[in-house]
Amino acid sequence: MVKLQLAMDTLDGDEALRLAECTASFVDILEAGTPLIKSVGITIVRRLKSAHPDKLVLADLKSSDVGAYEANMAFNAGADIVTTQGITTYATIAEVQREADKWKRRAEVDMTGVKDPVARAKEVMEAGVSLVLYHRSIDEELTEGALWDERAVNTVRDMCALGIDVVIAGGIHYDILPLLSGVPIYGIVIGRGITAQPNPAQTAETIARRIHEIWNT
Repeated sequence: MVKLQLAMDTLDGDEALRLAECTASFVDILEAGTPLIKSVGITIVRRLKSAHPDKLVLADLKSSDVGAYEANMAFNAGADIVTTQGITTYATIAEVQREADKWKRRAEVDMTGVKDPVARAKEVMEAGVSLVLYHRSIDEELTEGALWDERAVNTVRDMCALGIDVVIAGGIHYDILPLLSGVPIYGIVIGRGITAQPNPAQTAETIARRIHEIWNT
């Protein structure tokens, strides 16, 4: 089943908990976004997991060095998944993956900024990585008009063909979902498309229903 991941990039821990509470019935993964963790600390991961033990909680650390040290911190706080950057060293990615294996959790490699995400995915698979994120950056969307087009969809399809779990993120909303129909992705990350809406719970329910219609029927 394709999972819906809620990215919470608010700087307010209580607001993140409120968003998680009102959407939890419709999402599978609760993401403590990088800005949120930087603002309130790793304790937000513990609070999210405590409030929603039945959900996967992702700590979006985007580690670029001392990977095992940071991953251990997040796993100790209850994270099920931690992230590192595809543009960082292979050594850091491998260290995060080793820590994930030790905890029997997962490490995800974020491909933001990676010129050839398919080739990089092949490389990190050698370190045992089984989860990658194809991520259109917000800055590129705002300044360069980066779009979800046929090229992006084909890249995601090629990554999935490697036999690795692929999550997609970056400016995704209801109308974009049909473009990816037939692509065997693992998960879809939506942040502003839910959190910035007048009724986040209703929006999450609508998107979750659409995901089910496209992939999980």
